[in-house]
Amino acid sequence: MMNLTQPEKRRVRVSSGTLPSPKITALAPFHPFSKQLDVVLPFESDLSGYLEKLETSYGKARVKLSDVLKNAETFVSIVGGRYADAFRKLILVGTANYVGLFFFLCSDFLVVSMNLAQEEDVWCIDTRGHLTLSVSKSTYERLGLVGQKLPFRNHEEHHGMFPIFVVVNFCLICSRLFWFCVVIDIPLQKYALSPANREKIRACIELWDKRRESELGKDAALWEVLYSWKGQKEPYNFPFAQHDIRTVQCTKRQQQDVHIPQPCLSPRPDTSSSNSSSKKSKLTENKKEDMLEDWNRRTESLFEWVGMACLGAQRLQANDRADPFVALYEPPEPSIVGNVIHLQWRGLLHHDFVQQVINSVFPSLLAPKATIPFISITCHALTSSPVSYIPYVHTPSGDLQTPESVPAKLPRLDGEDTWSLILERGKYQAGGSARWCLTESLGPCDTRWG
Repeated sequence: MMNLTQPEKRRVRVSSGTLPSPKITALAPFHPFSKQLDVVLPFESDLSGYLEKLETSYGKARVKLSDVLKNAETFVSIVGGRYADAFRKLILVGTANYVGLFFFLCSDFLVVSMNLAQEEDVWCIDTRGHLTLSVSKSTYERLGLVGQKLPFRNHEEHHGMFPIFVVVNFCLICSRLFWFCVVIDIPLQKYALSPANREKIRACIELWDKRRESELGKDAALWEVLYSWKGQKEPYNFPFAQHDIRTVQCTKRQQQDVHIPQPCLSPRPDTSSSNSSSKKSKLTENKKEDMLEDWNRRTESLFEWVGMACLGAQRLQANDRADPFVALYEPPEPSIVGNVIHLQWRGLLHHDFVQQVINSVFPSLLAPKATIPFISITCHALTSSPVSYIPYVHTPSGDLQTPESVPAKLPRLDGEDTWSLILERGKYQAGGSARWCLTESLGPCDTRWG
């Protein structure tokens, strides 16, 4: 009997609503490291022509981790906000406290080491300005820094460094006066390190670099990293001597004569039960359950269609005649036959670029004479990064407040972390409110949802 490997369990969450929505207008910053972005439109339009001209860049470099720490201030910037100008003055006179620093200092840069086949240890710098490491047991035992095992079965050999789940997470807040460390056993408490402690941390990283040189050789000991930045222009102050800039351009594919679902998104049915035990109440609850089941089935079929459109699947073709014993697929109903445009960007994509793409489609959905029935956007995270999700908090002023912690996860090349968004409006609702439906899919080694 042949033993087949069972696929890993995936967890899926679905949410929906109407535009405008703060969840959608600030979706990308929650997912800092992205490697692929797909957009599907039901037909050729001015929007597809605009989107395919969008491009971004990222860099590839070879560095020492100790050099990254020495240049920590490069990865930190003061972001805008209601009190940003006043806070800058406080920094200049040296009176800013650590609470203010934690809220206003972040990073416009993303840096992540490449999880190559022979590399067990990975690290990244995310948009909070935090350096996060995930190291193997052998590295951890020699590193000299306190960490905690990741909470996953069969992966006890990996230690990570996270604000809560793992003890040490270096805040790259390194101006002339400040250097802070976030420690696991006292969450959100930031301590100004003494010169002795600061040198101890740097010494541990420098010794790690030296051990890598002695074991791998001077050239092979350098970390292969990818980095991206906010905006179009390459930053002039990156501390990477050996680097190469890659331009990410859109690739376009058109599928002709395919089944295209017609707009039909609706709110998720309310399944809240009443306290009544009457026969009528039970019938109502059964009806609600049936409505929810139908809604789930319809939503599943829409996102299945989106995934197949991104793959260019032949099953979507109107003239497809596959053997039902080999492949069986039914497109969502009702549907029409038409052409589909698929746009794709691949590389280390900064969340600012991803959000730019999302925001660019709103006018085509909300304009009074809009004709595009729906648009789908799908984004795949770089799962080999120690951090792939930052649970920001929306403030009353509309800003995003840095969270107290980030969810622990196991960096994996073959991990799963994907979100897919459908923005849709009815054919006869031009000028009306547009609806959205978001599906998020996670692999097993991620504590984002517990």
